[in-house]
Amino acid sequence: NDLECCSRPEAAGMRATFYNFKDIGMAPFGDEWSLMRKLSVVDVFREKKLQSFKYIIEEENNLCVKKLSEFATRQSPVNLERAIFTLVGNIVCRIGYGINLYECDFFEADRVVDLVLKAEAVIRETVFSDFFPGRIGRFIDCISGQNRRLKNNFSVVDTFFQNVLNEHLKPGRESSTIVDLMIDMKKKQENDGD
Repeated sequence: NDLECCSRPEAAGMRATFYNFKDIGMAPFGDEWSLMRKLSVVDVFREKKLQSFKYIIEEENNLCVKKLSEFATRQSPVNLERAIFTLVGNIVCRIGYGINLYECDFFEADRVVDLVLKAEAVIRETVFSDFFPGRIGRFIDCISGQNRRLKNNFSVVDTFFQNVLNEHLKPGRESSTIVDLMIDMKKKQENDGD
């Protein structure tokens, strides 16, 4: 019964966050998932490409250690959660999106904790329609305000992703991030009619 058990359960919060399960981490097992996995391994996450990002990780780690050292010399308290979230968020954004959160026009580095927590809240949100699919579940979700809360949290995350995409679609922009690679793959797919 491997095929029946290899996909994740479909919850409403995960459906919203992962765009109706179109992402490789949450997509149901099948031909589409296999194709996404193959493209990821061959094009996006090849070892040579990942090794080229090593300097970003080192720069961000050095910057974080420098900031923590400054706090230590001043003997001032440090919010480690915020520091670590900012470190990881900036590494992910620089590698994946080509955006340095400290120099970003549409997002502040200090808000990365709030963004991650909102995304987590959307994923963890259990709504009535998860247990009672259909009209009754959706109706109760609407009356209880769960739909509105889910949409509000998701809109913050979605706005961030839309801003990242808009940055990458600007004409004359030169970069070679994971988002650029995926945009090129999509254009090639459209041109080939595949």
